[in-house]
Amino acid sequence: MTTAAETRTDIEAQSSPFQFLSDLAKELSAGRVELPSFPEAAARLQQVLTDPAVTSERVARVVSADAGLAARILTMANSTLLHRGSTAVTDLKVAITRIGHENIRTAALAYASAQLRRAPELAHIRSELQNCWQEGIRVAALAHAMAKETGAIRADEAMLAGLLHNIGKVYIIARCPKADGEQSVLDEQTLQDWHPSIGQALIENWKLPEAIAAAVGGQLELERNHGGDADLQDLLIVATRLALQIASGSADDTSLHRVPSATALGLSDSAFVRIMLESQTEIEMLQAALG
Repeated sequence: MTTAAETRTDIEAQSSPFQFLSDLAKELSAGRVELPSFPEAAARLQQVLTDPAVTSERVARVVSADAGLAARILTMANSTLLHRGSTAVTDLKVAITRIGHENIRTAALAYASAQLRRAPELAHIRSELQNCWQEGIRVAALAHAMAKETGAIRADEAMLAGLLHNIGKVYIIARCPKADGEQSVLDEQTLQDWHPSIGQALIENWKLPEAIAAAVGGQLELERNHGGDADLQDLLIVATRLALQIASGSADDTSLHRVPSATALGLSDSAFVRIMLESQTEIEMLQAALG
């Protein structure tokens, strides 16, 4: 019987980027997830949250096993983004009850991401992981602001989807073999083309909500026109595209307004302006909330 470690070695031995990515996708489809230095407590938390009837007490027991994770959840519960009262939340169970499962997942993802970026064995890709994290923060902030603007999607779900939109990129970078010392065998375009499907498979393995998995997997479908009410995938399509426009300095490009998903969301020119302005504050609040 082939072990996961042997499978990893076989994958890394492949010289073809397409072969590497195909094998990585097959590995995920078979239920094997190998993300180096991913905290055990964060993985266990994702597992217990798959039970819709899970109690705050059970979640608190899992979280309290890792002081760093517990601190991250308390920080988020007391952040400007979520906390509206004057009294700080110090009880972990109260914090868990107050912020809800999606925000707990978001805090756990932030904690796990920080551990990945600090892992000695991943020091050679630390800057790439940091870039992915900042990219995730930008899209999460835009998605959160967009959800509040339109009222079509829950804001906490939109924020988590935004933060997870490039998790496939993180997974590929962490698992990708290097050629000539530190040079990745994958070019940027290949990474962009493949990361949504890898991210969807990873999210499905973690048993996160199906809507988030589908949105991450379909984030590049700019011509998507499904009819009916706007959904999370529509929102993520627009948020990721808008983030790219802002990063490239072309935020005033009106081509995005013609994307069917933007139409489905009912976003006008003035709404885009408000979202872009609000997202700057959202980024600051989100960074503070996630530590």
